[in-house]
Formats: sequence, structure tokens, C-alpha cells
Amino acid sequence: MRRIINGVWRRLRQPVIVRKRRQAGIALLVVTVTLAVLGAVVGDFSFNARVDLEAAANARDTLRAEYLARSGMQLSRLLIKVQQSVLDKNRQFIGDIQIADFAPYLMKAFGGEADERAGLGSLLGIDVSQMKGLGVGKGATFDVAMTSDDGRINLNCGGGLNPNQQQAQALYGLLAALFWPPRYDNPPWRIWGWPDSEGQIAQRDETARAIIDWTDMDETQFMPTTTLPGGQAPTSSGGGAEAYNYDGTRDPYKARNNFYDTLEELNLVRGVGDNFWGTFGEMFTVYGGCQVNVGAIPPEKWPIMAAIIRYAAKDPTSQVLMDDLQVAAIAQRILGLMQMTGGAVVQNVTQLVNFINDPEAAMKSMMQGGSNGSSSSSSSSSTQGALGIQLDVAKANQVMVMQARRIYRLDAVGTIQRTKDKKIQVHIRGIWDSEHVNQNTTSGDPNDLKGTWVYWRQD
Repeated sequence: MRRIINGVWRRLRQPVIVRKRRQAGIALLVVTVTLAVLGAVVGDFSFNARVDLEAAANARDTLRAEYLARSGMQLSRLLIKVQQSVLDKNRQFIGDIQIADFAPYLMKAFGGEADERAGLGSLLGIDVSQMKGLGVGKGATFDVAMTSDDGRINLNCGGGLNPNQQQAQALYGLLAALFWPPRYDNPPWRIWGWPDSEGQIAQRDETARAIIDWTDMDETQFMPTTTLPGGQAPTSSGGGAEAYNYDGTRDPYKARNNFYDTLEELNLVRGVGDNFWGTFGEMFTVYGGCQVNVGAIPPEKWPIMAAIIRYAAKDPTSQVLMDDLQVAAIAQRILGLMQMTGGAVVQNVTQLVNFINDPEAAMKSMMQGGSNGSSSSSSSSSTQGALGIQLDVAKANQVMVMQARRIYRLDAVGTIQRTKDKKIQVHIRGIWDSEHVNQNTTSGDPNDLKGTWVYWRQD
């Protein structure tokens, strides 16, 4: 018992040791967590600030590129005005000179880099380094391409509320002549007689009628009266209901029964597929007059000239006319001659017809000062002609003309070069009709009374 009491007493006399919790390192943990949170906040703020800066810079450069492209479009209007006021008024003396052919080089003086401006200046013998107003700043450029739609076939000539039947028949005949060559039945074109993605098999005559029926406002199928190449009659007399099965496809729609707004609308017409569009798309337009300006047909679009020859031929059953290679050679020879001489040899439709009928007599007449080629017409009307095809002047005048350009297709690109690998571009496409009369213009400038944009697209 005494031992127990002594043991208890010794324990009570021992000092009490109070154990404390170790708090060393808690500050480091707090600092680490705080820095991590602050780092995330600062990183997020920095990222948002960087994104906002890049967005602002992109918006700024996009606006700069847009107005560079607009500058190109406005400078193109200036070139068109020079073309009409100077070159077109003297085309009988200087030939068919088109300032649009030199537009890309002229634009370099205003929207090109310093080396491009210097190169153009050295070509012209001018020191452009001291000239003010040239160039648009470092890393900024614009380019403009100008072409004319006057050398294309206008698909709107057979439609509207009160279509001109003579123009509609001429359009049908021109389309039938364009579609006629047998090469379009076989690869690589495979346009006629082959099923498209919808399983529809396109035919020449049906497609020509469908193009016209899309624009007229009735529901009656177009009735052709024009003789096809080779003296063949159309596959259908027409006059029945329009049955092109537009509402029977996977994506049904109705025919427009009015003018084409854009050329791309042609893809909705029966018989028009990818092969058709790739072959004929750039030969058509929906702007301007109904006569093809032969002087505006580029050499690579010679099938248009060949179609005109087939349509205007006096004898549609001529063996030469049935030879696609010979007609192609004639068409290419004519366009090449006009491009080489700048329109100095052939200046009107009568001269062109006489040149096709009898080139030797036409050249003699022009050398003797016969501008209208009337003497050549009488001498060659009874012969087959050196080129083997006799054209009817009246029919030729229905579908072609030789005059100044009216419709210009402008393609401008404004570029801001941000870095070596990064640039911002704005692309503007427009169609300028120089003969359109503005009825409600608020400008007092008489130059603003004629000419307007009939198409404008910005990408």
C-alpha cells in the first residue's frame, strides 16, 4: 500500500510538460496558395488583355484592308471614266484600246509596294521616289482586276413581264449553237446524256428552253422557232406546261419566273450541273444588253464566237459548219486577229461578216478606205467564201455588236501584312453598268447621272 502511495506521490511531484502544436511552415503554405491564385488571376487578365488587343488590331487592319479595296474600286471607276471620255471617243482612230488591260500595272503606282512603284517608274522613265500621294504605307497594298461582261451571252434577254420574242428566239438559237458540238457528249465534259447528282439526264434542247423558261413569267414552255445547227428541228415544239420537276427533288423549289439576279442562280435550272457550270459558266452574264460585244470576247472564250457563226450562217446545213474543228479554227482566227490588231482591221459587224465571208475581198476594201465593207458584201454574197461559211448580216446583227464596253466586272483585294506569315485581306467584287441612268441621284455632278453598281459583294 505504501509503495502505491509513494508512486502516486512521485508522479504528482513531477513537472507537467505541456506539448505545443508545431505551426512552423503555415505561412509558406498561405503564401504559396496566394501566389497561385494571383498567378491565375493575372494570367487570365493578361490573356483577356491580349485577346482584346489582337481583336482590336484585327478590327483596325480589317477596316484598313476594306478601305484599301474600296480605294481600288474607286480608282477603277476613274479608269472607266478615262476609257469612256478619251479612248472610246477616238476608237475609230486609235483602235480598240482598253485601259482595263493595263489596270493591274497602273494600280501598282497607288497601291503597290515601294519596289513595285519603283519598277513601274523605271519602266515609264519617271522617278516616283519624290512623288507624293503614291503608296498606302508599309505592309499595305491593294490589287484590282478589271474585265468586261460585254463579251458574254446575257441570259436575261428572254424573260421579264413582257419578253421580247425576237430576243428570246435569238437567245435560244445562240444557246443551241453553243451546246451543239458533239464533244460535249463525251469525257472529259460529259454534259449531255449523262445523269447528274439527282439522276436527271440533261439534253441540249431542253436545257436551252429551261434557261429561258426560268426568266419568263408564264407557266408555258418556251416555243422555239429557230433552226438548229445542221437544219435539225427542236426535240419539242413547246407550248405545253413547264414540267421541269423542280419541286420533285430532295430540296424542292419553284422556278423564279423573273430575271436572274446573279449568274449563280443558273445552277438551279434543269440540266445545269457541275460539268455544265465548269464549261459554260464564264460564257454567260445577267447584265447589260442582249447583243454580244464581239470585241470584248477574250480569245479563250472562242466557243461564243463559234456559236455566233453557227447561228448567223445562211446555210445551217453547210458541211463546213458541221465540222467543229473548222468552225473552232475560224473563231480563234477571228478573235486572234482582232486582239493582234487592236480592233483596227474590223470595226463593225458588217466588216466582220464580210471578213468571214471573204477575207481577201474585205481586206482589199478596207485598204481602199471602204469602212463599211459594202463593196465586199456584194462581191462575196454569191460565193462560198474563203473561210467556207456565209453569214447573214441581219441575223448577225441580232446577236452581236462591236462598240465600246458597257459592263465592267471589278475584283479588288485590300491586304494588310501583319507579319511574315500573317496577313488580313478584304475582297470586294462589283459590277459597274456605265450606261445605267440614275433617276434619283442627289449629286449635282453631271458625271454621276450615268453609271451605277448593279452588284456588290464584300468578303
